[in-house]
Amino acid sequence: MSKTVLVLMVGPLGVHPLEQQMGRVLRAAARETLRRIMATGRIDRVIVAAPDPAGLEPLEGEGPDVRLDVDPDPRGFVFGTRLADLIDRHRIPRLLYIGAGASPLMSTTDWAEVLAAFAEIGEGVLTNNLYSSDWIAVAPAAAVLRHVHRLPTDNAMAWVLHREGGLPARVWPCSTASLLDLDTPVDALIAAQHPLAPEALREAVVEAGWDASAVRRLQELLRTPGSRLVIAGRVPSWAWAALERHAQVWTRVFSEERGMQASARMLRGEVRSLVYAYLQAVGPEHFFQTLAELADGALLDIRVWMAAAGRWPDPVDRYAADLRMPGAIRDPVIRAWVEAAARAPLALLLGGHTLVSAGLVAMLEAAMGIPRLPLA
Repeated sequence: MSKTVLVLMVGPLGVHPLEQQMGRVLRAAARETLRRIMATGRIDRVIVAAPDPAGLEPLEGEGPDVRLDVDPDPRGFVFGTRLADLIDRHRIPRLLYIGAGASPLMSTTDWAEVLAAFAEIGEGVLTNNLYSSDWIAVAPAAAVLRHVHRLPTDNAMAWVLHREGGLPARVWPCSTASLLDLDTPVDALIAAQHPLAPEALREAVVEAGWDASAVRRLQELLRTPGSRLVIAGRVPSWAWAALERHAQVWTRVFSEERGMQASARMLRGEVRSLVYAYLQAVGPEHFFQTLAELADGALLDIRVWMAAAGRWPDPVDRYAADLRMPGAIRDPVIRAWVEAAARAPLALLLGGHTLVSAGLVAMLEAAMGIPRLPLA
């Protein structure tokens, strides 16, 4: 059987300082992930797809066969089109696709186990998350070519290939290491404080200069018996269960709109949110005042609000929102949310799906000093 070809996609560094900071963090994470995977000896070739070579040049010529494939037209980038071109042009028979920020806590041993399991699959997909894939192994790789139009991003790839393409799917056992994805600066701040974080990632986060105090405050609450937490957004049952088993805290969980991207509900404008409806009804100031009455701290997946409001801002606004930097946000509605959040008298983290799933458990593991808590 042919060995697997690894394709790792890296995004642009961007122009805005926040984009550049996040871009450097992602490239540091990508370099470390590649080295760990190459050390398994189970990869035939490596293709690093990026819009520019900055910070990636040392990888060329390292390991089995590492090639940097620069995007021909970064401005017109569409994930599915780009991946299909790579599969076709590099004649990839079996594919392991990884996003730059995917699973930075996974070790060489972890990846060796993944690739050994994939070697036993003649036809099908193996992924860390069927509903929102950050990494996915596909055999045959050519199956991707039939679904290019359904893959504007990588999130839906496992779901589409399985549900629409008919490929058998296996989901890797649930763990923080396999599910943590660096999508925003808050995810990176959380990952950098985890016991399994690679040193290169820690250093890149420190160099970015982001404020980690809110992460530390939430970790302290997780260690404090009787603390009250609100968690809202695409909260999976296993993350909530881990909190119930391993922390002596009182929780209010509002789980809604899981799979909104994979199912294309967001694309069709069908996202609905009870939490966002309350935010609209009372306004951001009263919303966060109410949160402070209910809890000592909160983790809020505000991507659900953005989708429900029909506003999906560019990366700068998303990063600034998560870092609670309202002055850098151009969207006036999101800026109003973040201004109110910045004044809220409780420990608060804003972010996306990772924050209320693997990020939550990663903070719990860091707070308890336990690298891998057992998950359902």
